[in-house]
Amino acid sequence: MYAHSLVKSSSFCLFIILLTALFSCNQQSGGAKKQRPSFKSILGLQFIEVRREFNTGLSFNDQGFQQEPDWKLYFLSEDSVMIYNPIKKVYFHYPVYHDHDSVFNIAREWLRLKEINRDSLTFQLLSVEEKKVSRQLSNVTMKFYSYTYLKEHIKQDPQKLQQPSSADSLFIRSKVMRANRNPFNPDSCFAARNPVKFTSINKNMQVNKVPIETNTYNLVNSSPSDAYLFPEYSITIHKAYKKFFYTFSVLVDQNGKMRINKFITSPEFETSRKKVLQGIVDVYLSHYLTVIPGSTLNIFHPSEITLHVRGMVQ
Repeated sequence: MYAHSLVKSSSFCLFIILLTALFSCNQQSGGAKKQRPSFKSILGLQFIEVRREFNTGLSFNDQGFQQEPDWKLYFLSEDSVMIYNPIKKVYFHYPVYHDHDSVFNIAREWLRLKEINRDSLTFQLLSVEEKKVSRQLSNVTMKFYSYTYLKEHIKQDPQKLQQPSSADSLFIRSKVMRANRNPFNPDSCFAARNPVKFTSINKNMQVNKVPIETNTYNLVNSSPSDAYLFPEYSITIHKAYKKFFYTFSVLVDQNGKMRINKFITSPEFETSRKKVLQGIVDVYLSHYLTVIPGSTLNIFHPSEITLHVRGMVQ
């Protein structure tokens, strides 16, 4: 009886010791705050972004959106960075805000520092809403090389490194083949990196591409990618059969042929409205315009565009 009690007592003591040790370890590991990564080792070094890609390893997604590397930067201190503006061709100063762990806010972008040394930098581009990171949308990586590393080791023009990869080309070619087999299936077509181009060949028709600042999809802020993801065109037809104004989308195949896709009307008028719109496309647009279909990586393919067509009797 005494021996049994002794064993139970010893086992209980051992359990308490292990539990205390485990709790102590958890406190030390969980309570220890990660140190902020330092930029001290790369201060003054100029870096250029050579690759921006999704977590698929590709710079394109299914919609046709292309991630493009365009940042150049160098850190002045732990809390400030200079970033090149390609439009104004000058470097601008931005503060560097540290949030937690390896997360920073730089130039109004949330970034997680993944790698840092004198040769390269790697950031994960974060999608943050209401102070919460979306894991699903934070799927883009930005890769930088220092100019010194490029010159002494890579020995290649950074512009060549910034070009789409062979994997990107294979991906686009496979999408083009699928789209070309079903040119008027909206599920097969995708946004063309170089959108459809129209040229009027009749004095009674004017056509203009709608600026991204005023297009239908610019509900809050415009982005340079809107120009090819959601291309819109304003078309005016003089001496039309009657006065009208319609907004609708068309699918433009790899040969420049157009077919009505989306428009808004009452259900009972859907069939007749579609017939009228396709008639405008076939009678006026197809005869008064030269159409160059959209292309990606120099390959023509079906894509969707939005048209605002106005008919004038004069």
